[in-house]
Amino acid sequence: MANLYEIAKLTNVSISTVSKVLNGKGRVSEAKRKEILRVARQLGYTPNYHARSMARRTKILTIGLIVPDIINPFFASLTRGVQKACGEDALVILMDSFRNLEREEKLIKNARFFGIDGIIIGNSRVSDDLVEEISRYIPVVVFDKSYELDNVVSIVLDNRYGAYMATKHLIENGCKNIVHLGGTHELYVSLERARGYEAAMNEANLKPMVEPVGYNESVGYEAMKRLLDSDLQIDGVFCMNDLVAIGAIKALKEKGLRIPEDVAVIGFDDDEELCEIIEPPLSSIHQPVEEMGEVAAKLLFELIKGNSKIKRYVFTPRLVVRQSSLKKVKS
Repeated sequence: MANLYEIAKLTNVSISTVSKVLNGKGRVSEAKRKEILRVARQLGYTPNYHARSMARRTKILTIGLIVPDIINPFFASLTRGVQKACGEDALVILMDSFRNLEREEKLIKNARFFGIDGIIIGNSRVSDDLVEEISRYIPVVVFDKSYELDNVVSIVLDNRYGAYMATKHLIENGCKNIVHLGGTHELYVSLERARGYEAAMNEANLKPMVEPVGYNESVGYEAMKRLLDSDLQIDGVFCMNDLVAIGAIKALKEKGLRIPEDVAVIGFDDDEELCEIIEPPLSSIHQPVEEMGEVAAKLLFELIKGNSKIKRYVFTPRLVVRQSSLKKVKS
């Protein structure tokens, strides 16, 4: 079924202009008005009268937000940022894929049938083709991966630089045998953090050790336990996120190892509540997650209005040093 975006693209006008012409409003030339109406007829465009009547009464946008794990503090903060930006101007429909790729793909494919005005995809593993497909029907904001598509805006953190900073910090604090407990490699953000880690290790002529484990506390614990039971010598650990780091610290303590004296640990995300409550307090790479959610929602609003001039919004991470990584450097 044809939509406003397709008509706008074929007639070289904004979505809002198409909407106004189809509703008998707006100031456009007679030639352009006839062209828009002709294209709409050719495409078989049928207006959604129910949605239109609801919009008249409420004037509220409906935004879809798909996340892989709402329990994860990162996505909880991201959701809070989106909600804050929406305020009373938009309704947010939150969809959790439970890190199930098939479920996530179904949610995205069906999003245009939910009556939503636009969608935010948080940290997606889905194919580029699917993102392109859904963007033909509704505006899309995607996290962590860049696209050159008309109806898509990307929100990106410089993950490679963040991972490089974390690893460099461990090296500067005397670590030489640093393992990276990373995410699974089908996720672009995991690959970027692994590349940043490897860059810092290679720069220091140290051997990289990447262990793709996952994203929660239990996988961090099990992976660290397994590595400690091997003959591998480890004096530093850079973790995919703070949850993985907490699991790793638990395993290290069970082995009687001191942190940071025996093994220094650093996480990623800088969830302040998590990082401060653990003993010792966890060093981490900070990303402004709530602000990222706010920006995502605001850019989606601009896409919906047909006013967006931004294709890619990049955030820069920063290092937050706490006790867990301050290994004493031997003079």
